[in-house]
Amino acid sequence: MRVAGDTTWLLKKDWRDFCDYEDGLNEVIGNQRLAGLCSYPLAACGAIEILDVVRTHQFALARRHGSWDVVETAGLKRAKAEIARLNEELEQRVVERTSQLMQASEALREAQAELAHVNRVTAMGQLAASITHEVNQPLGAMVNNASACVRWLAAQNLEEVQRSAALVVADGHRAADIIGRIRALIKKEPPRTDGVGMNEAILEVMALTHGEVVKNGVAVQTRLAEGLPRIQGDRVQLQQVILNVILNAVEAMSGVSEGARELRIGTGQDAAGGVLVTVQDSGPGLYPESVDRLFDAFYTTKPGGMGMGLSICRSIVEAHGGQIWAAGAAGPGATVQFTLPVGVSVST
Repeated sequence: MRVAGDTTWLLKKDWRDFCDYEDGLNEVIGNQRLAGLCSYPLAACGAIEILDVVRTHQFALARRHGSWDVVETAGLKRAKAEIARLNEELEQRVVERTSQLMQASEALREAQAELAHVNRVTAMGQLAASITHEVNQPLGAMVNNASACVRWLAAQNLEEVQRSAALVVADGHRAADIIGRIRALIKKEPPRTDGVGMNEAILEVMALTHGEVVKNGVAVQTRLAEGLPRIQGDRVQLQQVILNVILNAVEAMSGVSEGARELRIGTGQDAAGGVLVTVQDSGPGLYPESVDRLFDAFYTTKPGGMGMGLSICRSIVEAHGGQIWAAGAAGPGATVQFTLPVGVSVST
């Protein structure tokens, strides 16, 4: 709104009344959504009159000595100073809050890594008896072959000595491989980004769980697709997912008294060109209300479970850019599947 104020007609004695009129007008329209641009010819006015005009407005533009000057009211100056102070305070609070969030995020990341490590160690603890049996097999074979080697040496049959010694070396390597896999899974290291072949990772976990599978009378079938692309990610973390899912399936089937205990593990490519891993068991299956909550933290269907294993699995898969889900099988049992995209590095 443009307002013109012709003050040239005012006499000195009327100036105060004019200022009172403007004060009254401000009281009437001051709270309205209205912007007024007021213009006054103040050529014949002195400094006092100019300041009176400034007082009744937020600011004034006065042309003096051929240039325009901005004259601000004391109230506007105070308001601008207060806004500047509030902005500075807000920026400081944003900096402090950002620092706090970064510290909290780092603490959360460390806690998640620690929890994942504890979960791996706990899982390996479940396999302790089976692993002992797996390691004892090559160790026992080494002792037998070494004893045979001694006998053949006594008989000076060097051909049999050589064959027995080669078997000792092979069994030693087999024992070392088992121990190496155990150490890799329980070692506490920061996430790595490697090219991971999922078929090889699955076969290594199956070798570790072989004793547990046999002990529970589970028959394993594998259908691993050839030519799968490698996943950029942390091999140990991905093997932790596979290990947890397999152990859950074996434990679910351990209570089945009728029918075969079958574990089917398969890989393939998903629609987006990534890798799809499927683990299907012939256990009692899932309750409908459990399907959507199975991967939630602290949710468990086991009497003594903590409800963290599958939650950690979801965190690991999602950190690799993938998805994990569960569903009831066509027959008895349950199916857990997860996908991993190609070319996505693990986020830390």
